[in-house]
Amino acid sequence: MKLKLIGAALSLALLCTACGAAETKPEATATPAPTPESTTKSATFKEASEYDYKNYTDSQGIDENGMFTGVKALDYVTLPENYKSLTVAAADVTPTDEMIKVAMDSVVGRYAPAANGDTVNIDYVGSVDGIEFMGGNTNGMGSNLTLGSGQFIPGFEEQIVGHKVGEHFDIKVTFPDDYRDSTDGAGNPVKLAGQEAVFAITLNHISFSWELTDAWVKENLKDETYDVSTVEQLKNYISSNMKDTLTENAALNKLFDSCKFGEVAPEPVLDYMVCRYLAAMNQYPALENISLEDFLKERGFASIDELLAYNEAGILDAVRSQLMLQAVAEDAGLTLDTEAAAQYNNYVEDYGQPYVNQYALNRQTIKLLLDGLKVE
Repeated sequence: MKLKLIGAALSLALLCTACGAAETKPEATATPAPTPESTTKSATFKEASEYDYKNYTDSQGIDENGMFTGVKALDYVTLPENYKSLTVAAADVTPTDEMIKVAMDSVVGRYAPAANGDTVNIDYVGSVDGIEFMGGNTNGMGSNLTLGSGQFIPGFEEQIVGHKVGEHFDIKVTFPDDYRDSTDGAGNPVKLAGQEAVFAITLNHISFSWELTDAWVKENLKDETYDVSTVEQLKNYISSNMKDTLTENAALNKLFDSCKFGEVAPEPVLDYMVCRYLAAMNQYPALENISLEDFLKERGFASIDELLAYNEAGILDAVRSQLMLQAVAEDAGLTLDTEAAAQYNNYVEDYGQPYVNQYALNRQTIKLLLDGLKVE
């Protein structure tokens, strides 16, 4: 079980849990997403229409101290006696060479453009005359492509060359005359053969085919962000930060697995997390310029309630995770350090002061756990 950390909106991965594997080529047709093996309605949640998620705000139901108003987490969470001195395995906090390599590529990819021979991970949304077609969308799942391999239709790969990680851009291609036609989300035919198409591209990652050198690092990464001059210094910088993240995750996962949770979660917290999920989920169809119905249909869901039921376990983990952190704060007698919280003031306008205070209190709680953590 992997802990669903609180402090950001629920992941798009939850939204796309039922998506099929991304096509490696923008074909006109795609294997339909598997039908989720779930009931049409959650046994835990109300119907989606009964939640006021359209008026959801990140700070709703959170008090000025960063805790859920009127909720005593210790009434729901039973903490282990040793929560201040947890033990985790050294292997769980040590990044592998492959993890470090991927992270280094991500850093380099923000500075160095993609070139032929590099392998990129991209997301794309294709359209013809403004109409999106089935099989032309990665649905946020990413697709790997080695530039120059000729894997995609002519003209596609060449237009990715020169772009960097994190960039969003459009490319235009013309489908071959013998290309299979497709349909839109409603099943209406969309002619692709010989047609010009626009693909909205997001460049997620680059695995570079060239060898990273000290000279390149010194020229590009001797800045206020990284301040490194050699490949070894960059590797050590990334390894140290990655180890910190792995250690925090290991501690939180160990605590989560050691806690006992009540069968019925406090309704204010449950409603908050469901509204957060539904509010986030309702933003994605607009990003893809399609209706909510088509968005759900592409992912194999008949209704929003079926999607909610399918993701019940993940949402409940989010509820338990936040209540676990609040329970530790309650038991340890932690109070919000307002001076420490002030470092997050830039986020108050977007999220509200109560939410920012909750995030700051969470950081205090996590520090308490890490201070007593043992690694064996």
